[in-house]
Amino acid sequence: MAPASQAILGASFAALATLACGCSSGGSGGPADAGGSKGPGSAEEASATLDGGSAEDAGGTVDGGGIPLDAANDGSCSPDPLHTGLTTTQNGLSVDLYDCPILAWAARYNEPDPMVFKAIIYVESRFVDTSVACPNLPCGTPKGWTASESGCFGLMQVVPACGGDPGDAGLLANGQPNLTTDPASSGWAGSIFNPNVNIEIGISGVAGNRAQVKAMFPGCTEDQYTMMAVGNYNSYGSTKSCTVYNTAYDDPLIMAYDQYAKAAGYPAHPY
Repeated sequence: MAPASQAILGASFAALATLACGCSSGGSGGPADAGGSKGPGSAEEASATLDGGSAEDAGGTVDGGGIPLDAANDGSCSPDPLHTGLTTTQNGLSVDLYDCPILAWAARYNEPDPMVFKAIIYVESRFVDTSVACPNLPCGTPKGWTASESGCFGLMQVVPACGGDPGDAGLLANGQPNLTTDPASSGWAGSIFNPNVNIEIGISGVAGNRAQVKAMFPGCTEDQYTMMAVGNYNSYGSTKSCTVYNTAYDDPLIMAYDQYAKAAGYPAHPY
């Protein structure tokens, strides 16, 4: 497996200038350290007026990985404790589009609070699954890659150039990223933009960060470890103790989290 500690550097979308996003990047480390981080200079600017309105009945679809994407909460991954019925104020997308893969991968990686990942997706991409950012190329351009292959991609703004993708998810046989954007294409199942693939990479990164901070800072609460791991997803190494971590990223994320938890009737953690 490629080096596992990922870094995530913030950037603005050219096409979606109102969105604040972040991008994943990587450093060194062993497979057990798969994590994410955002480097210096990132700007996560979650609006104080977050999301509202009713979600469009987009219907359930199934992605290439076989996990239903339940836009309308039509029972395809019932029960759905993350369901809010909200849409984003920025683009009108349902914030419930990706509840099913979030729930599935959070359970797979033993993450205790799947709603956190819904909030991360809001901060990173505003639920636009084909988002591309990070013109600063946080991990550089690997040999044989192009600059366009070396940025941050998808819902959770992951960076394949940094390595650490679980099972080489989102990569072609040559190790370069699969940038297919057409769901009707044969390459979509393994694309870095496929929500099922992208969300697995992002959640596995946070899970790896959790393992790291637990080893580095014993004795914190599980909720503190969540904030520490998520803070490192944005800026790797920003966690300094159980109480000193990347609040510049975590605080706006918690704004989205609290709104979604309230709308869903979800038992919010007291971050």
